[in-house]
Amino acid sequence: QGYVGTSGDVHRIQRQQKEREEERKRFEEARRRAEDAPSTTFKQFGAGKGETLEQAFRNETVGLVTRKEFAEKRANLEVRYEEEERERERAAEEKALNER
Repeated sequence: QGYVGTSGDVHRIQRQQKEREEERKRFEEARRRAEDAPSTTFKQFGAGKGETLEQAFRNETVGLVTRKEFAEKRANLEVRYEEEERERERAAEEKALNER
């Protein structure tokens, strides 16, 4: 049969399997939290306003048929983006005031 290992090898293998299982559980929990977390449509690091807005617009306009639907969706997206931008600015101001 050949070399099958010592009892130390068996314990090491069991420990590693347990560690892998715990790591998998942590990963699954982190993924579940990320999926459940409320995220804004426009959150992109390093992207300009136009790029972010365009990407969100592309994602939102899939399946639109008429020009009217297209224009309404565009207007709603711009309003929502501006609201989120104002909210971020307000939160940053509040944070700065609280730090003083």
